[in-house]
Amino acid sequence: MTFWKYVKDRFLLMAAWILSLMMSLIVVHFDMQIGARVIRSNSLVYVFVLGVFIVGVGIIYDYLRQREWYKEINYARIHENDNEFSLCLQNPVTEEQQVMYQLLQRQYSAFTDQMMLMRQQREQHVHFTNQWVHHMKTPVSVLHLITQQPAQRMNEEEVRALLANVSEETDRLTGGLELMLHTARLDKFELDLHVSQVSLHHNIRQVINQHKKMFIRYRIFPKVIGEDRLVESDSKWLSFIVTQLVTNAIKYSKDIQGSKLLHFEIEMAENDDTVWLHVMDEGMGIAPHDIPRVFEAFFTGENGRKEGDATGMGLYLVKQVCSRLGHRIQITSEIGVGTKVSIGFESRTIHKGLL
Repeated sequence: MTFWKYVKDRFLLMAAWILSLMMSLIVVHFDMQIGARVIRSNSLVYVFVLGVFIVGVGIIYDYLRQREWYKEINYARIHENDNEFSLCLQNPVTEEQQVMYQLLQRQYSAFTDQMMLMRQQREQHVHFTNQWVHHMKTPVSVLHLITQQPAQRMNEEEVRALLANVSEETDRLTGGLELMLHTARLDKFELDLHVSQVSLHHNIRQVINQHKKMFIRYRIFPKVIGEDRLVESDSKWLSFIVTQLVTNAIKYSKDIQGSKLLHFEIEMAENDDTVWLHVMDEGMGIAPHDIPRVFEAFFTGENGRKEGDATGMGLYLVKQVCSRLGHRIQITSEIGVGTKVSIGFESRTIHKGLL
């Protein structure tokens, strides 16, 4: 709001005041012209009445000009519970009112965007919770059926098979609980973050050890390629990312006959200082038309529909975590050959995801 715009908004009142002053001077001048040494009392009364009239007309006209704006303000003040009060202010007249209108519109737009985001997040959370509960019922039902089997003598092989089934279902429960826990933590990501230099070899080995029973059962052999690198990241969130990639690799490779390899390749880019971690499986692969949508929430694709226990949240959460950590993520796949997911660690970019 500049000085000239301030003057422009009050031009009518200033013009009325100047006009009343000029009329007063004219009356005084006429009194002097007729030889009066002092201003007569009736002239003073005339000057006062004339000045009040001119200024009053200016004030009334200025009010009538802005009356719609004041009515809208009064309506918004009376209807305190109306969340869309800014939509009532549609007739700004002065420069000051137009500035206020623009600020209110900007604030209201930001408010509605925030409300839509919160509503979308709430609906997404509710949908994911319902879907998660539905998927968790499967391992619970399997464990319940196992406990309901009649007591009978079993040989060593049957006992091992039974314990393997129990172990697999408990692992599915544990994985589902971890996924839900990290989903809840994602809302307060900045409060659950500890940035440090993380060893990729150490992080990968930890995840491999956590899934070694699944690797042995489904004859999947992990292999780490490349020299160890220290990257700037959060060790816990990075373990979550690698865990999700390993879980997906096992899920979509276990039904393939024979032994399979799961490669963890660490590569240093030549053109910049980016460190790449490539996770490559020999699973069923992803259909080309599904690849652009694999990072969307609740998208399962053709493989997820065949598998039956996919939530469509794993890669979505991986993408969200990578974005907030400032890491890059890419995915390529070929049907019947396998899938390759690449995580790029760039120096001094982790803070960009937190702004």
